[in-house]
Amino acid sequence: MAEVRTNREGSLWWVRASGSGTTWATASAAVSGLFGYVDSFTYTSAANVVQVMDRGTPSHNKLTSKSPINGSVSFRWTGAHPTAVSGSGASVPMVHIEYKAAIPESNDTGYYVQIHGIPLNNIQFAEGEQDSVTMSFIGLAMNGPTASGYCG
Repeated sequence: MAEVRTNREGSLWWVRASGSGTTWATASAAVSGLFGYVDSFTYTSAANVVQVMDRGTPSHNKLTSKSPINGSVSFRWTGAHPTAVSGSGASVPMVHIEYKAAIPESNDTGYYVQIHGIPLNNIQFAEGEQDSVTMSFIGLAMNGPTASGYCG
């Protein structure tokens, strides 16, 4: 009998950001590490799109603006924690995170979601049988889901 899972098993990695902007900008040999093993990972990525009409018929879509990426993650902590610093051009210490969701039933490597430019502002730690961390974040931009990642 197959194992029943309610969510994907995954891991959460961090990389120290160097600089500002909405890209995966890191210094060479940037400090990185494994945050932990993910219990739940949610995010919203809003893009405001309007339809452009041509004589009353839809012609194409136009991206008018992008909202910040709001998310939350709960994971079992491995003991590693980033030391965010402000990089060149950045005014707030930030990290990039990468979530890797395993897909064992498809013999695939998994899928990856990268979220860029996250200040470490709301982190809740709970000590117990398995130390757990809940983190809320607001990212500048994201990439994914994709079939390959940067960290894990």
